[in-house]
Amino acid sequence: MSKRGGPERYLVAEALPRFAVAFQPIVDAGGSRIVGHEGLLRGPSWSPAGGVLARVRDADRQRFEMEAIAAALAAFPGACAAAVHVNISPSVLLRAPGTIAWLARLASEASIAPERIVIEVTEGERIDDPQALAAAADALRAERFRIALDTFGTGYGGLGMLEAVRPDLVKLDMGLTRNIQLHRTRRPIIAALVEVSARAGIGVVAVGVESEGEYRCLAGLGVTLFQGFLFSPPVTGRMLAAEEVSFPPSPPPLPAADPWSQEAAAREH
Repeated sequence: MSKRGGPERYLVAEALPRFAVAFQPIVDAGGSRIVGHEGLLRGPSWSPAGGVLARVRDADRQRFEMEAIAAALAAFPGACAAAVHVNISPSVLLRAPGTIAWLARLASEASIAPERIVIEVTEGERIDDPQALAAAADALRAERFRIALDTFGTGYGGLGMLEAVRPDLVKLDMGLTRNIQLHRTRRPIIAALVEVSARAGIGVVAVGVESEGEYRCLAGLGVTLFQGFLFSPPVTGRMLAAEEVSFPPSPPPLPAADPWSQEAAAREH
């Protein structure tokens, strides 16, 4: 696989559906800076990734995912200081032969240092052998890649996956974060995930953040990294700079009328 013309150009390979790559920034809201850009699949007419992936045959899944990763890495500018995030399914990572060596070759061909590449492993797919995933994570680390668990908190692995994989990042599932300011019962869950992750030295990203209410509530629960339309939609053709991202104007207070969060804050002082 070689460098391609750009993320806005649809890519095609035999028996594989067409796709494009868009990038969405991952931000440190408190520092008003971009820490990463996730390469997201889009189909013709800007259709979402799910529709593209549904047309991939199981026998072609490894080749398709490697094509998608190659396209994202080829479109990522070497001068960008942030990390690039790419997605891989557990089935390809665990059962397709040669996947990690293939990833290392793609990084080399794109002239991107592996430590600047975050491999996002989705937690939404059932993983029957956590130890195999732990071994794959060790192999990725040996190649100097960073690791993120995507859709974390509502999938199959739960907290046990943190111990097995020891990721650099977890990305909270939108099922937890969407309208969090309206759901008191979810807030202790997120706060506990943030606390456990912090003690293990794992960063937490809240994805799908669309409103300032969601942002203020999540930040009040200890989340510092965010991804979502509140900050920026995915874009094609280039990487956004920090001044192009819509950062909230001021540090968020703890959510109003939330005794649980206020009590937790009082215990820390």
